[in-house]
Amino acid sequence: MRDWAFMNSLLARLRAAWNQVFFWQVPPADGSGEFTPHPHADHTLVLALTSKKRVPRWKQLRFINRVLAPQERRLLWGALAVALVALLIGGGDLLRSGTVRVPAAGGTFTEAVVGTPKLVNPLFAQNNDVDRDLVALIFSGLFRLDGTLQAVPDLAEAYQWLDDGKTLEVRLRSDARFHDGEPLTADDVVFTYDAIKTPAWRSPLLSTFNDVHVIRVDDRTIQFQIPHANPLFPNELTVGILPAHLWNDVTPSNAHLADANLKPVGSGPYRAVSYTRDGRGNILHFHLQRFAGYYGLQPFIDEIRFRFYADKTSALLAVTNGQADAVGFVSWSEASRLRGEQFRAVSLDLPQETIAFFNTKDTLLKDEKLRLALALAVDQAELASLVSDRAKPVNSPYPFLNDTSSTIPNLDQARTLLDELGWKLPEGENVRRLMTGSATSSAATTTLSITIDVPNQPDLVALAELLKRRWSLVGAQVEVRADDDAALLRDALATRAYQVLVWNILIPPNQDLTRLWGSAFAGTSRGLNLSNLMDRDVDTSLERVRNATTTERILEAQLAASQAIKKRIPALFLLRPAEAYIVSSRVKGVSDMRISRPSDRFADIAHWFVRERRVWK
Repeated sequence: MRDWAFMNSLLARLRAAWNQVFFWQVPPADGSGEFTPHPHADHTLVLALTSKKRVPRWKQLRFINRVLAPQERRLLWGALAVALVALLIGGGDLLRSGTVRVPAAGGTFTEAVVGTPKLVNPLFAQNNDVDRDLVALIFSGLFRLDGTLQAVPDLAEAYQWLDDGKTLEVRLRSDARFHDGEPLTADDVVFTYDAIKTPAWRSPLLSTFNDVHVIRVDDRTIQFQIPHANPLFPNELTVGILPAHLWNDVTPSNAHLADANLKPVGSGPYRAVSYTRDGRGNILHFHLQRFAGYYGLQPFIDEIRFRFYADKTSALLAVTNGQADAVGFVSWSEASRLRGEQFRAVSLDLPQETIAFFNTKDTLLKDEKLRLALALAVDQAELASLVSDRAKPVNSPYPFLNDTSSTIPNLDQARTLLDELGWKLPEGENVRRLMTGSATSSAATTTLSITIDVPNQPDLVALAELLKRRWSLVGAQVEVRADDDAALLRDALATRAYQVLVWNILIPPNQDLTRLWGSAFAGTSRGLNLSNLMDRDVDTSLERVRNATTTERILEAQLAASQAIKKRIPALFLLRPAEAYIVSSRVKGVSDMRISRPSDRFADIAHWFVRERRVWK
């Protein structure tokens, strides 16, 4: 009974409040209407203007402040406020539950890059990573490399192998256009590859295509004739195509000086708009804009701006200060300091290795057994874990090859081998000497002293220091010398005056390692045979890799080449470094990627976005 009484009292109060607000729905208590005390006189006046069952019009609602008492007005406006808040909350919930965020076109993406553009031309860009970045967005090739590092058609609509795999016939897309509106045809393709093969153009790609014949079949069909069957040949055809109508009149010997190298016209997803220089002629910014006539998937981002810096520290500072949205190829130790709500780190997995090259022509290191002793002292897995939790140990000159043959690290075995070679540790000393007499003789001709040269990069210097520590444990005296990357490589190739050189090596897309390990490139600046290795078995095995005609045979030949190279112990294959791409949280769609070269980080640019919109589910 008490509950019923409470409910009746609550209903009575609600009914009274309702009647106070919507008073015109309530019949007057006195029907005479001669005199009604204030405020009921206004009530009666309003009631006389409308029927009891009719919702009041706007003209009548204007009197609401006059007919309501202060308490009634507060109650009314409070109710309206509550209703408004409930409407907003309910509408927000409905919007969130009934819609999804999707990418929207528009916006600008800015990247901080170390270096400066020189020649934004696909025929010359191999010598400058900044040029390659711009070329990747402005130009397009017959093929591109996907996330598995396999060649897939780009400008090519279709292709087929003829003549037992020695002729590749490519059919061009019909909708490809250059940024000036001219159609891209077979004439442009033939012109581009003929220019590469012309020595006067001085293209770094000359040696790759020197033995390739390019034939125009019709406006949309080209044939490439190669000396021997090579299923990986399409990997080479990622070179951007030049517009022949803009380059035909350029003298080959003056191609490096052409204005078109900094005002490039290509067929890629973005077109060059402008660039700015400082007073010394250095390019500070390069501005690209989305090309509306692009044949492929249209990117979301309208504009891409590159800002150029002298070093990685300045580039990182630009990102932290909000002047840029991204910076690439940062070590994970540096990336860990930037990650948070504003930034995220994307993994860049490249076919590269950090290798400690032994100079096999050095007086000390020409002894293969001594190199074996040094190899036994090094634990690649330990080095990788100490350098970075993302670095992966490797055991082959091919970064992704699963070569199970390896030298098992063993410090005791390394010490025993050094003893057998005559490298004795005198009593009370920490450094071995090559003894001419007995183990106790004081006569010694040589100290086991090794110098490690390394680029002045934190991760590589740390790796060299770890090698120093391991070799010191077996009695070697080790010095680490760090120098500028370009200067170090230039001097190394020119003089070969080093003992151990630690370097990051990027494997080419065709996975041909001849320039790294072939005898013809030892002691010359034409290649990167930094070990000065000269071995007929290695040369033969590398040739078999080049001549393999199926994927299965390529893998078999690579394994044989790997074992032939490691047999001579010309180097220590240490690890596959992990590098990060620092990206602002406002840039979406960027995910971990496996790429064949640094510029391929833009291969998926069509899926990046900085703006969003909501659509109903």
